[in-house]
Amino acid sequence: MKKRYLIPATIFGAGLIYAGWLKIPKNDVPTAMGDAIAARPLLPTDTPFHPLLTEPQRSGMHSGSYNTDVSDYGGPLGNNTVSKHRSFGKIIGVAPNISFDDKGRLITVALNLNKVTLHLLDPETLETLAKYEMPKKDNQDNSGGAYFHLDNQNRAILAPNDNSIKIIKVLEKGETLTWEVVENYPLGDLLPEGANIHDVMPDWIGNLWFVTTGGVIGYRDKTDGKFHTFNLPESGEVVQNSFAVDMNGVYMVSTHALYMFGINKQTRKPEPVWRETYERGSEQKIGTLSHGSGTSPTLIGDDLVSIADDGSPSTNIMVYKRKADIKGSRIVCKEPIFKPSASATENSLVSYKNALIVQNDFGHDYMGNALETAPGVTRVDINEDRSGCKTVWASQMQSHSLPRLSTTTGLIYIYTFKLPFQGAKTGGWYLTAMDYETGEILWDRLIGKGTGGFWDKYSSVTAPVVLGPNKAAYVGIRTGIIMAKDQ
Repeated sequence: MKKRYLIPATIFGAGLIYAGWLKIPKNDVPTAMGDAIAARPLLPTDTPFHPLLTEPQRSGMHSGSYNTDVSDYGGPLGNNTVSKHRSFGKIIGVAPNISFDDKGRLITVALNLNKVTLHLLDPETLETLAKYEMPKKDNQDNSGGAYFHLDNQNRAILAPNDNSIKIIKVLEKGETLTWEVVENYPLGDLLPEGANIHDVMPDWIGNLWFVTTGGVIGYRDKTDGKFHTFNLPESGEVVQNSFAVDMNGVYMVSTHALYMFGINKQTRKPEPVWRETYERGSEQKIGTLSHGSGTSPTLIGDDLVSIADDGSPSTNIMVYKRKADIKGSRIVCKEPIFKPSASATENSLVSYKNALIVQNDFGHDYMGNALETAPGVTRVDINEDRSGCKTVWASQMQSHSLPRLSTTTGLIYIYTFKLPFQGAKTGGWYLTAMDYETGEILWDRLIGKGTGGFWDKYSSVTAPVVLGPNKAAYVGIRTGIIMAKDQ
């Protein structure tokens, strides 16, 4: 999820000075740069479908349980592209996770200063069709329902801030739509103080796995309803990201190591099948929210798993053999990315076939200074024979979102901020399209004008671009959701 959708404590009194605080000088901010193009389609994805989730491209923010961030849906081509902005709050209304049910309706969770709300939205107007209020989240972690996944019945699986796991579905009575909790699993005193669940997802047979901010891993056993947990071994070791699942196990990256988890057949406890430490440098980097990897694990084919580490001076893409019975080293390759001493990523990797795409988050300010983020979007390809990997292209574009690749258009979509000229006080937030093969920037289409600062309503939280069944692109931003769609 990318991951960090914190509500900084310093902004809680900001509403007192909201009115009249900002005067934006007029500048010529281009509404469009670059010509519209024809689609340049790629082969469709061949990622296995999780049997208990809906199709990968609409089941969660990272395109399914493999976390590929690739979609077979189309997206804008730059033809008369128009945008909409749905606000969930003037100051904070973060909606980082965007999914779609089988009717094409948009599902998201909005995080406000004083509430957390599950929304069902019209995908064209972005109006709320149904909502479900959840308890206010802790403003300093990722718990409370920000992460969710849609199961194969289009039901949201999440963990609100009430010490439970819930499965919630949309009820339709005539024209009235409501959310209803259909399964509720209280955790009681299972977790220690401060170990809040921030993501939950079923494995291939229906056990509900979860990760917490307190270094506790666990699952609910489908057969008897009992909970089982595992405490991460190192002091201060926690999981700050989502996780991946395939038919053989569960893959998690902590602030110290990458794991494959399974279930002990005798004790039924979760346990590591293997554990691989990675470089994490000597201190937390600027623009990151933990001292360790900022990525959710990404599964590649039937044999590999990849993360970005937290190495110094350079962050590295790390690719590992993921099967349980590997002898010798699991490392397939280690590829430095971005400029040394200015490299970090807080997002999952885009994975298509043997290609990985990653954007730079070094220097990103979650209080909102878009120009402080270091540039960099890079593609790294893994050798077909698994003998290593190499950088294919490295763009110096500044990115403000997790990219999304469409196999239908052959484009990589990114949310960006650009000034019309050096020294300009006002710039534009754009949906930007890149060529998958070359990394060339093909076009930009204006979403809205702003300063790139905290008070800018279009400010980024580095959430992913998500493509809908209607060929629109959506991004969760600090105040809500934006949409871009060709007319």
